[in-house]
Order: sequence, then C-alpha cells, then structure tokens
Amino acid sequence: MTKKIVLALLVLCLVAARATAVDGPLDLEKRAKGAGRVVVATVTDVAEAFGENEFGDQLILTAVTLRVDETMKGVHEDSVVVTLEGGTVGELTLTVSDMPKMSRGERAVLFLEDTPNGTHVPHGRGAGVLKVDADDRVTGTPVSIEDIRAAVKATQNGAGR
Repeated sequence: MTKKIVLALLVLCLVAARATAVDGPLDLEKRAKGAGRVVVATVTDVAEAFGENEFGDQLILTAVTLRVDETMKGVHEDSVVVTLEGGTVGELTLTVSDMPKMSRGERAVLFLEDTPNGTHVPHGRGAGVLKVDADDRVTGTPVSIEDIRAAVKATQNGAGR
C-alpha cells in the first residue's frame, strides 16, 4: 500500500515537472518581441464558421471581434478581428488544445501577428492570448496588465532580452 502511494506521488511530481518544462513561465518580453501588435481588448462578438487556415487546412474557425481598450505595441485600431482555430458549427465541434475559446464580454491581453491574407492571429497560438480577470491580472497568475505593459515597453526601448 505504501509503495503504491509513493509511486503515485512520484508520477504526479514527474507530470508537474514535465508540464513546467514544456509550458515554462510567462516570458512576456519574448512574446512582446515576436508580436507585431499587443492590445488589451474586450470581446464584443464571436462568429464560428468553416474556413481555411494559413496552411490550407479546412476546419472550423472562430472570428473574435474585439474592442481595443489599449494598444501597447503596433498600430492602434478601435476594433480588431482575431481568428482562432476551433469552434462549433451546427452539431460539429472542433476543440484545439492549444487555442482558447473566447466569449462575449471577456477581456484579454493579445499578442498578435498578421497573416499573409490580412487577418490577425495570436502570436504563439494560444500562448498569445492572456485572459484577464476583474482585477486586471492574468487569470490564475499574479501577473498584472501593468507587468505586461512594462515588459512590452522594455522591448521597445531595446532593453529586452
């Protein structure tokens, strides 16, 4: 019995260590450097439909319309549409494990890049969307919008890594 408990704890520790190694901490400066635009925005509309991604794959895409509250990097627009892979059309749902599902009213900091066809997608896929709570903190972390703002500013001043 004791051996089973010790083995179970060992497996849990290995899984946790692997998750940390794969996901790592939030490297805000790296994300900000790679993104063409960084915005704080609120979801105003969500539209799901069949479409084609930049690789020519046919799948369900979600067009998320955002009201831009703040532009930390890049050209400011009052609203922007971001394309996320996944969604539901009729009775068919496509869940993409590394992409968030966004709902009307949610706020997030988005690290965006433009695609060749003129749309916007999150830089680093789902890692480019940091949902924020009512206290302006990234959900489930102590990271605040102010921390992100400072990281973005550091990259623009040439002080980033």
